[in-house]
Amino acid sequence: MEKHEVSAQSVNLLKIQRHDFINHLQVIHTLLQLGRTEKAITYIEELSKDASLISAVLQTYEEESTTVKA
Repeated sequence: MEKHEVSAQSVNLLKIQRHDFINHLQVIHTLLQLGRTEKAITYIEELSKDASLISAVLQTYEEESTTVKA
């Protein structure tokens, strides 16, 4: 796999991550608008424990980078 293909895949993964992040913000916003503050706090706390929010993108990038070097 060539370097530009890795970069394109990384950009695609970041777009997916951005979409998910915006979705999480919309959920939090809606909960706050509905006055469900405790639920919003719990949601944020659960998100902060979810290492996969970033690690999936980084892991894929590292795997692709290793493949390019080989």
